[in-house]
Amino acid sequence: MRYTSSFIIGLLFCMCSNTSSAQTDTCILHLKDAGNKYEQGNFDDAITLLKSTIEHCQLAKDDEIQASKILILCYQNIDNLEAADRTARAVLKLDPNYRPDKFKDDASLIKLFDKYQPQPTFSIGLSGGINMPFVKTINKYSIVHPDADPQTNYKNRYNLQLGLQMEKRIYKGFWLQLGYRYRVTKYEHELLDVNNTTVDYVEKLTYSDIPLSLKYYFGSAAIVPYVQAGAEAALLAGALSTTTRDDQKDIINRTALRNKFSVGFSAGAGAAYRLRALLLFADLRYTYFSRRVNKNGTRYDDPVNLYKYYYIDDDFRMDNLQLNVGVSLILSYKNMKVGKDKRHN
Repeated sequence: MRYTSSFIIGLLFCMCSNTSSAQTDTCILHLKDAGNKYEQGNFDDAITLLKSTIEHCQLAKDDEIQASKILILCYQNIDNLEAADRTARAVLKLDPNYRPDKFKDDASLIKLFDKYQPQPTFSIGLSGGINMPFVKTINKYSIVHPDADPQTNYKNRYNLQLGLQMEKRIYKGFWLQLGYRYRVTKYEHELLDVNNTTVDYVEKLTYSDIPLSLKYYFGSAAIVPYVQAGAEAALLAGALSTTTRDDQKDIINRTALRNKFSVGFSAGAGAAYRLRALLLFADLRYTYFSRRVNKNGTRYDDPVNLYKYYYIDDDFRMDNLQLNVGVSLILSYKNMKVGKDKRHN
């Protein structure tokens, strides 16, 4: 079914009215003339005018899409379906998420655009969340108790991280993700029965993480679950301890006592919700670090904690569990035909 002449001319006139004031009278006349020729069945001349106007006039994006839709209808009326497909793909380059109005647009347009499904290929995002360390002691040491029975207790504390990431589709549902994360991790270590009191030691470690992971998305529905695995480099920016006993309190910079670089291996799962060009996501990730946190040969290099609180480090490493939520902006797409013409990336 073709649009009526008044609808075509009115549509193109509105397009010209909404474009830049720099739009020439020639462009306006060409669009009006194209509408008349379309309604008269003179599709070849309408195609010539529309192609020239789209190519040479500085139309706004929405106006170019509307003119392209009329051009598609012209191609369909002369059975040049290849050119109609090509024009539809040009529309989708302007707006990868474009879909015709089911209540206003011609049914043939709706059928044509339904053949295409925009597949994201590259995105950038921002994420944040909470993390909790898991302290794993390798050897325990104590000044006031036997090493075999140090009477200590570790507690894991929640803290925050903030990250940036970019993702690139590499094959079908597989994506490669590279990111940067600013992470603050905190743990607590209690020394029991030290001169009939308890020493409370809290350490805050600040890291710059560079994670690289492979992600796999299951399907392409609105809500998509995914799994991921990879490795990350953790660069220590600082380590600050707060030690208290009764009414005494000391804050010590212990960065020199900590290994400044470690590599971790992570695995996780999550889900993403697609909202046009945005992806809202949430995931849970666990990272295993094999290297010790404390630096070899520095156990007695903190005189305040050593002599005032009788505190020395155990040999320990620290894994990390993270809950992240965030949003990604899709920057590029590949439009794929669905159904019989479907192609895999």
